[in-house]
Amino acid sequence: MEKAQLRDNLFAKYFEVTDGVLATDLVAKLSFIPELWKSLHALCEKNVKHFDSYSDLEQFKLLEYNKKKYLILKLKIFKYIITDIEKLENISNEEIFNEFEEDFFVDNFNEIKLQDKNMRMYSIYNYNGNLQALVDFYIENQSIFSLPAKLHYKLELDSAWTSFVIDFVNGRAHLIFQTPDQFLYEQLFLRYDLSVSRMQDATSRIGIKRMQEIFEKIKEIRIPKEAILSDLYAQFLIQDSGCKHILEKIKTTNVCE
Repeated sequence: MEKAQLRDNLFAKYFEVTDGVLATDLVAKLSFIPELWKSLHALCEKNVKHFDSYSDLEQFKLLEYNKKKYLILKLKIFKYIITDIEKLENISNEEIFNEFEEDFFVDNFNEIKLQDKNMRMYSIYNYNGNLQALVDFYIENQSIFSLPAKLHYKLELDSAWTSFVIDFVNGRAHLIFQTPDQFLYEQLFLRYDLSVSRMQDATSRIGIKRMQEIFEKIKEIRIPKEAILSDLYAQFLIQDSGCKHILEKIKTTNVCE
C-alpha cells in the first residue's frame, strides 16, 4: 500500500465514530486546565533561571517521601524543582542524590529506569520566587493539577497506527501517523484550540493541499468517551451541564447556574 493511501485509511478511522465527544467541544470545555498551567508557566518564567516561553512543564505534585513532604514540579525528563514543605527551601542537587531513590521518580513521574542507577542524570532547578506563595497556589488548585496531563487517542490498522494527542499542560495538540519501520512517520502540530500551529515539518511528505484538508477535518473528530480518562470526562460533563467550576482548597465544588 502506498504511503498516502495508508495515511488516508488511518485518518478515515477517526470518522467511523459518530457518537463520541466532538474534539473541539472537549478542548473548549476543558480550557480551564491549560489556563491554570499557563499561570504556573508564567511564574516559572519569572522565577526559574533558563526557563522561558519555549520551555515545557509536565507534572506538579505534593508527595510524602521518607516522612517529609515535598512539592515537586517536573519540568521535563530528569529535570525538577523540589521544595521541602517544612523548611520552605529548594532542595539541592546533592540532596536529591543523597535523599531520593530512583524508583521514587520512576513510580511517581514516569521516568525511565536507568540501568546503572545513576541519579546524576537528574538535574535540580531553583524556584527563586516566594516559595510559600507557590505552595499556596498549588494547594488552592490541587484538584486541577491532579487531572491527567494528556489525552492519547490511538487507532490501529494492521501494524500501522495514528494517535490524536491533546496536551493540557502545555496547551497544544498533535496528530501522528506511524508504522513500526517508520515507512510512515508523520506528525501534524496544532494549537490547543485545534487550529493550525505555525510549526510543521511534514509539509514535504504530505503536501500543503492535503495537510490543509486534514487540518479542516480534524475539527470534526469525535472521541469515544471510553478513550477519555474518567477524571477528564467527569470535568467535561460538569462544564457541559452549565455548571461553574469552583475550587475550594483541595476539593472541587460545582455550582449549577
